[in-house]
Amino acid sequence: MEKSNRRKFIRQSLLFVGAAGLGSRFLSSCDADFYKGLRVIEAECTSCGECAEVCEYEAISMDLAVYSIYEDTCTECKQCVAVCQQSAISIPGVTYTISSSKCTACEKCEEACPENAITIDAAASVSSYTISSSKCVGCGDCVTACNNEGKAISYVRENYSVGSNCHGCVERCSSACNYGAISRVNNKSSINTSKCVKCGKCLSACPHNAISKAYVTINSSACTNCGSCYSACTHSAVTKSTSGSTSKVTTIDQTKCTQCGDCYAVCSEDAIVETNSGVDTPTIDMSLCNACGECVIACSDVNAIDVESSPAVINADNCMICGKCITVCPYDAIEYI
Repeated sequence: MEKSNRRKFIRQSLLFVGAAGLGSRFLSSCDADFYKGLRVIEAECTSCGECAEVCEYEAISMDLAVYSIYEDTCTECKQCVAVCQQSAISIPGVTYTISSSKCTACEKCEEACPENAITIDAAASVSSYTISSSKCVGCGDCVTACNNEGKAISYVRENYSVGSNCHGCVERCSSACNYGAISRVNNKSSINTSKCVKCGKCLSACPHNAISKAYVTINSSACTNCGSCYSACTHSAVTKSTSGSTSKVTTIDQTKCTQCGDCYAVCSEDAIVETNSGVDTPTIDMSLCNACGECVIACSDVNAIDVESSPAVINADNCMICGKCITVCPYDAIEYI
């Protein structure tokens, strides 16, 4: 409440100064005491740079501020490097490249890239997927994975069942089932579909091939070639084939890439390779840094740049006592005396 009242008083005082006429301002310009009406409160100033940015008269100096980088919060996105006009910031170089043998052209990395640095030439390479009915045990993992894509996989037979050629050796198939889904009914094996997880272990346990398994099929016209089914299948029932040149499927424009890592995070095929350069840690060259504050503003999302301040300083020769710096300072670090 006290700070709010103080700001109100300041604004009223500034209006009063303005009403007194600009002439008196310049008549008093030779009086050094006239320009001592504004000061920075050292204990409250964080050298955030907002006051310096808004001052049209370049009356606020940030020359005493010292900037450093928090390594634990720095994401090495290099946004601060881009805005630093003095080229004072060094960030460990990370280069992302595409492994053509693993890339499925799923387009997830292209969608995730905020700089539009990734392009996919779908015509250059096409990956297609087929499901082997002989290997498929109908577990449904690929069905679940495909539900988030084209919903191209569906069941041909959804449940396990026991045929008429069952010889009644129930113990063999039931002992293979870890879920208690097989029991004896009328001296034959019976499968409780509510308990059966379609793991396929009972198939090899039955010497008479009396168990009919569940299995799925894929609709190639609905398939988005995302490769989710290929990754999800633990029975090697999904086969991937690629036609065309795989080296040009997905490309990263290094002139646009900011090394933010978004593409690396979304690639489920591990097709994006991360390579580090020789720079070990993010650093600021203090001989080049002029504490302009632009890197701090650019880094505001993660606050990885620390301002270890001596406070900002108001240059009496330039200050026009407009009061804008007081208004924008979020820390109430500037006051009118």
